[in-house]
This record gives sequence, C-alpha cells and structure tokens, in this order.
Amino acid sequence: MSGRPVQTQDPGEGDDDSLRLLAALVCSALEPSLTGVLLFDCPPQHLASVREAFAQVLGRAAGHPSGLTVPQTVLDAATVDEDLWVRPRAHRGPGGIEFTFGPGPLAGTGKGPQVVVVPDLARLSVPGMRAAVQLLGADTATLEHSGIRNRWRPHARWLACCRSEDAELIPPHLLDRFPVRLAVPGLQPRPGPDPLGSLPPEWSAALDPATPRTRVTLTDSFAPAVLQHLEDHESDGHRRALALARIARALARLDGGAPLGGPLRGTAAHVGRAARLIRLRTVDRSEPPPEGSPEPQAGARPDTAPDPLRPGSVRPSGGGTEPGIPVHDPQSEVPLGLGPVTEGRPATGNPYPEDNAGPGPDRAALRAPARRTAGARAARGPVVGVRRARDLWDLAPSRTAMEAAKYRAHRGGSGPLQIYPQDLRGYVRAPEPVRVLTLLLDHTCRGDWDWSATLEPFLHWAYVTRASVQVVEVGGEGEANELRAGAFTARSTRDPRIAAALARGPGRATPLADGLDRAGHALRRAFRHHRAGPVEALLVVVTDGRGNVPLAVSRSGVPSRGPVQRAGVDDALAVADRIRALGRSRLHSVVVDPGRHPYTRLPAMLAEALGCGVVAGRTAPAGRNPWTASQGAKRG
Repeated sequence: MSGRPVQTQDPGEGDDDSLRLLAALVCSALEPSLTGVLLFDCPPQHLASVREAFAQVLGRAAGHPSGLTVPQTVLDAATVDEDLWVRPRAHRGPGGIEFTFGPGPLAGTGKGPQVVVVPDLARLSVPGMRAAVQLLGADTATLEHSGIRNRWRPHARWLACCRSEDAELIPPHLLDRFPVRLAVPGLQPRPGPDPLGSLPPEWSAALDPATPRTRVTLTDSFAPAVLQHLEDHESDGHRRALALARIARALARLDGGAPLGGPLRGTAAHVGRAARLIRLRTVDRSEPPPEGSPEPQAGARPDTAPDPLRPGSVRPSGGGTEPGIPVHDPQSEVPLGLGPVTEGRPATGNPYPEDNAGPGPDRAALRAPARRTAGARAARGPVVGVRRARDLWDLAPSRTAMEAAKYRAHRGGSGPLQIYPQDLRGYVRAPEPVRVLTLLLDHTCRGDWDWSATLEPFLHWAYVTRASVQVVEVGGEGEANELRAGAFTARSTRDPRIAAALARGPGRATPLADGLDRAGHALRRAFRHHRAGPVEALLVVVTDGRGNVPLAVSRSGVPSRGPVQRAGVDDALAVADRIRALGRSRLHSVVVDPGRHPYTRLPAMLAEALGCGVVAGRTAPAGRNPWTASQGAKRG
C-alpha cells in the first residue's frame, strides 16, 4: 500500500484547463518565487486572453482598481539587447531636439509588477534567453548599459508558451527557470471580461493587498510528500522539488482560514493538490509485500515477473541458467516484431516533456569543445605547400630561415642570420570544405547486395563539391566492441578508409541507435563550430532498421542479460527525431532501403522520424541518381 496522504479536491483541479490555468496564475501572483509560467501546447489564438487574465490578476495583487492591468512586454525571435535594457528618449535641449537613453522595459524602473510574454520560447532570441536566465528567480539584478546603471529586485512575471515537441530544442537551464508548467492543449477561454472564469471569494481575498500575509508553517509531512511525488533523477537538481513545494505553499495561502489568527499550515494534502494541478505523474513507490505473504494462485508461474522498465513485458524463465538470451546474439529467440511508432513518445499533459524527448547525448558530448579562434583569412585550412610570401600573414618561419641560410655566405658569412624581404615564405592552405557527407553503413543489412552502385551518386556529389566525408559503421566485422558503432572522418572521397569500409563484412550485432547518435553529434559539431561559414550536410542512412542493441547497452558496452525486444528500434527512432530537429534548410537526409524481408516497414518508419524519403537500394535503375529521384518524388 502506498504511503501517500489522502488528498482533497479544490476548485482549480477539475478537468477544465481554464480553471487550472487560473489557479496557476493566482499562485504565481501570490508566491514571490513563482516568477515564470510555461504553457505547453497553448492554442496561439488564445494567448491574448491568457496574458490579459494574468495582467488582471497581477493588477489585483498590486492593489490596482478593478479591471486595470499591469504593463506588458513581448519578446520574440527579433528581440535584441537594446529592446530590453535601454529606451531612447527625445527632449528639447539648448541645441534643439536631443536623444538620450533611459532604462528599458526590463530595467526595473516600474513601481509594480509587469508581464513579460514570450509567444514561442523555442524561437526566442539569444538576448531574450539571456534575460530570462538572469532575471527569473533572481533576488537582485544589476544593469550597466549605455551609461545607465541600475540595481533593483525583479518583480516581473514571465508567461511563455511552447510546443511539447519543441522542448528538446530549449536549453535545460532555461526550462528550469520556469517553476510553473502546465499543458493546456484544450484551452477554451470564455467570452467576456473573465476569459478564464471568475475568481472565487477566498482567492480574491488572498490577492487583496489589504489582507495580511500570514506566514505559512510547513508540517512534518510536507517535505516527504514533495519527494514522494518526484522521480529520482540525479541530474535534475532541486528546482522541481522547490517548484512543487512553492506551488503547494501558494495553495495553502489560497485556503486561508488560519485557526484563531495563527499561521497557515502547509500539509501533504497541499502537495498532492499542487501535483494534480500541474498534472505531475507520481512515481509508484508501493511497499514490498510483508514476509509470510500468501503463495501465488494456482496456474501462475513463480519464475516470471514483469519487467519494471517495460510495463507489460514478461521475462522468460531460465531455470538455473541466465534469464533469457540477448537479442544481439545471432541465435536470438526473441523476434523484433512491429509496433506503433508512437510508443515511448511523451504523453499529453506532462509538465516535463523534455524527460521523454528521446535519449539525450552522452556525457562526452556535454563537454565544451576546445576553443580555437578563426585567425586571419590566410590562416584557415590545412597546409598543402609553401610559396613566396605576398604579405606578412601566415608566414612559414622554418622555410623562411632555410631560404635566408642559402645566401648567408654571399651576404657576409658570420654574425646573426639576416632575413631579407625576398626570403619570406608563406604557407599555401587548401580551402576548408563547406559541405559534409555523413554516411551511415549498416553492414548487417547488406548480405550479397553490392551497394557500391547505389552509393556512387552520393560519393560523386561529395567529390564534385569537395565535401568532407563522415563515415559511421554499424555492425561491421572486426569491431573492437560489437555493441558500439565505429566512425571516422575523411577529408575527401579519395581516402582509402572509405573503400575499406564499403568492403567490410557483416558482424553479429546492430547498434543502429548508437550509429545514429554518433552521426547526430558529428552534424551538430559541423553546424555549430565550423569556421568557414554555413554548412550543407547530406545524411545517407543505409539500413534495414533492425536495431537490436539499445542505446544504453551501447554506451555501457556490457551485453544485456535479458531480451530487449523493441528497445533498440525505439531508441533509433528517438535519436532520428533529434536529428530531424536540426532543420531541413542545411540538412538533407535519405534512407536507403535494402529491401529485406520480413519487417519491410522499419526503413519507412526510420525515414518518417528523420523527415526524409526512402530510396530502394536493390532496385535503383542504372545511371540514375537515387537522391535526385527521391527529392523529385517528395516535391511532387
């Protein structure tokens, strides 16, 4: 039996999204620490009604007359620093009309609160994100810009909207700044002056500045109840626990009715109401059955138990041997099977959709790359030779000294080495490639198929455009660890390692998810840290989609002790979703289907997750570019 306390119902816990949202806005206005409200899947046509309702609630809390709202500021993708911190002002001076700078809308010059509205948090500009991180939850803020110096305590409330599928595009430290999160896909505001409904009398009394703000005393069961409603993730920190506790404390203020004028009491029931308000899914921490429990019913198998990581799955009995055969073994007895593509996707109403956005990058990818300046225009690219210097940029010191030493005897013989202008030598550098071909080869899907003819058009494109080639090999013969994918980067298609990779034989395991993950990391590095300008990348995935190694197994390098079923396929689809989020303006993807039976739908599912087309590998006509054909089919 679970040890959670019995929870009661309040007016803001119904199925109506309007009442829940109104309760969340009132809690943000009452609690000083709840400065950010993030709405997932809010209909864009109803954002104006929500921001007006929030402004009215803040105006009531600030003591403004009924119907009077607080100032509002909108931030979008075009917001720059000058729009946030400074504001030009015109005045008449001795020489005529003069312009000076004054504090901007976020500089804290107002006497009361304000509403900062972000219609799409995933497309907020970098200055807007920087302002949100600096102001949300901060006790004090300092401004030094254009001769303006100001120090203040932020009182603004932020109201942001975002789609659930775009949560993985937002930096985690920015998402953590919004303690109040609600998913309101079915929001339907009411017509009239109160689009989210009228305030109950006790809420209006709690918002009234004339009402004394009684201190909330937390009971002994308050903190344990907060921990019971949260998952045990080491990387989450304490922000979620603090957010849930602060929402529960605000709900305790809304209850009012302190006994005999004493302090209000925050109990475990308020924590449960706060969890239901934001639709927080509670972890099931059922107590283990006591010793001496009755035996299982007749017909039940005592040696089988459901897998806690996959609901509904059953581990096969193994007797005295290992519990099951790993699916990456060539003699696996567990079939892959087909299932819905949406399995494992984030459920509707989750206040933390970034947790289910797919497998995140490994720890090595979280390290900041070594900073390397672009240097002068002549110091870019690899050195391919030396020539007589035309200027003083990118000189070759060794060759310059060697050139001066040849004429040392003619110029005087003894003494220090004399270098004349005609002795200067400079490096000759090749231009850096601005196009990238990322080739993912699944060796286990090839069989007797000669894929050279199918891949020739893509390699020809890389050769003509002088693109660099990134090769990711999955399931190749002779790998140091068959549970992990191998990768290398070639400067051109003439690298002999590419021909060796195309001729490599198949192995036993297929770590497809790890191969896609490595390809995604390589593409992100090319897009973010390329020095020569924008990068156009082509991703070619040659696979039958039968990934039988989960991503967690690839990262650990230890074989699984039980059947993984569809875990490898699901991880590959989740990683493909993350690659698709890089955008189609600079990334073009294509999946080459070898046409293996059964499970012919797996390549199409992978192509759908990548947002690209499928090319038939074995039936491609001779002399025809399969990539051009697939692009024409998509346009048609």
